[in-house]
Amino acid sequence: MKVFVPFRLDTLNQCLWRRRDTGPEERILLRPKTFLVLAYLVEHAGRLVTHDELLDAVWSDSVVEPQAVKRHVLAVRSALGDRPKHSLFVETVATRGYRFIAPVSERSALERPTTISDRLSQDLVGRGGVLKMLLETWQRVSNGERQIIFITGEPGIGKTALAEEFQRRVAFDGQSIRIAHGQCIEGYGSKEAYGPVLDALGQLCRGPQVEPLVDILSAEAPTWLAQLPGLLARGRREMLQREISGVARERMVRELGDALESITAETALLLFLEDLHWVDDSTVDLISALARRRTPAKLMLLATYRALDPPRHSLKALVSDLLVRRWCRKIDLTPLSQADVEEYLDAQLPTSSPPPGLSALVHSHSEGNPLFMVAALEDMAKRNLVTRANGQWQLQAPLEQIIFEVPDDLRHMIEAQLERLSEQEQSALELASIAGASFSASVIGSASDIDSSRVETLYEALSRRHHIVKWVCTDSLPDGTLTERYAFVHVLYRQVLYDRQTPGRRARLHRRIGERLAAIYAQRMEDVVPELAYHIEQGADRSRAIDYLRQAAEIVGCKECCGCGSIKPGCI
Repeated sequence: MKVFVPFRLDTLNQCLWRRRDTGPEERILLRPKTFLVLAYLVEHAGRLVTHDELLDAVWSDSVVEPQAVKRHVLAVRSALGDRPKHSLFVETVATRGYRFIAPVSERSALERPTTISDRLSQDLVGRGGVLKMLLETWQRVSNGERQIIFITGEPGIGKTALAEEFQRRVAFDGQSIRIAHGQCIEGYGSKEAYGPVLDALGQLCRGPQVEPLVDILSAEAPTWLAQLPGLLARGRREMLQREISGVARERMVRELGDALESITAETALLLFLEDLHWVDDSTVDLISALARRRTPAKLMLLATYRALDPPRHSLKALVSDLLVRRWCRKIDLTPLSQADVEEYLDAQLPTSSPPPGLSALVHSHSEGNPLFMVAALEDMAKRNLVTRANGQWQLQAPLEQIIFEVPDDLRHMIEAQLERLSEQEQSALELASIAGASFSASVIGSASDIDSSRVETLYEALSRRHHIVKWVCTDSLPDGTLTERYAFVHVLYRQVLYDRQTPGRRARLHRRIGERLAAIYAQRMEDVVPELAYHIEQGADRSRAIDYLRQAAEIVGCKECCGCGSIKPGCI
């Protein structure tokens, strides 16, 4: 392990870390070739490394243009925050090559950096219990007991942050381990079989300790080695591809299972697969086979996914089956509490307490979603509503006057989720956004051009997938009819759906929903008068809205007077 302040280069796990003044280390993401360029320069720090030497060291298996070296050195400088004319790390030697000029020291993988704190990082408030469980599970992995862990939850809930903090912890727990990461990619056509696992194997088989891994793959998993062309000379690769042509998928599954057992015989392996909601069926079969093997292996497969869409996703069936057999563990991340938000704010400025009421405001807006929480604070800072100066929090406006807006990045994220839905589903959700944060399926159905039973079916399907909306309860209408009530998972979803509609359409739908409420609750008007007044007002019928607001005030006055809740002459 190489250290050049404030960075640490972990060649075993192919990671670059940056030490911050406060809080945990930060992982700097690098492309594989960029990492190898940096690793080679650091390994030969203090001396000139020519262009040809870098080409031979990093691209020995392929022919590339010399310009490729310059591109990756530029990427290295960008990651380190270095400047060519005032370099602190990578010095350019004109027409000849590069020299790594920062002091480099060795650190044993057994050493625990003093910058790693035993407390949770500020990005992981509220996850202490889950992290402790993961670390306890890792101890079983160290004893040869394979573990399959799924982390699931809505977008922005902190799945990746939890997994990365866990990786940091196990990387410094005093034992030699290997870490490999595979990413599932959303496909709009066919998906590459075993795509994320091939990515992870490719990462695993880079660096100074690649030869033993290649030997294992060559002996036990040649079908996988053939799909990693960078690890073989051209002649060997062509011969291997001829030998395995037409190999069945079942053989690939068996081969990798055997190879992983050999790879983990001495050194534990953490295999992290991200975004399994986009996983291909072949990878699902592989996960199933790995989970069902009963032979010892120092292997943990840690995977993240959000709501599985469609509901019959192959992974959903697998997870259910493995849970019943107790061959995996599933962690459902829940929203943060207000106390967690308070802890997060405290961590931002440890020397200053946040203004009273700020954590409650941020929590109510984000509803405990960590991504939305951070976005809300960034939005407030961007608009100078809340500032941090001289180690102190400063409010620039009263909390009751702060109105949140949906930041562009979150709006784009939510829009991307909505675009994956059918036109009818999007239309039904837009109608629901007019109705409010929570809504009755029958009211919306009767106020729309969509059949009422069809509307309820759409909401039910979306709620079962935990997608945008959730089921709340079953309501009884005044005529005795039962109807299902749903609510948006987050107010931001409703806001984006509401904003994407034209003002004229919103006004028309508000009027139609208001008229439907008035008809349904004609004999129990006191139940819906405030809601009714809102819809009529938004529908631009201000005179009727004033009448309903007056009735709402009378009802409130009556409740304060005698508590009957009905409108009676002389009651107020």
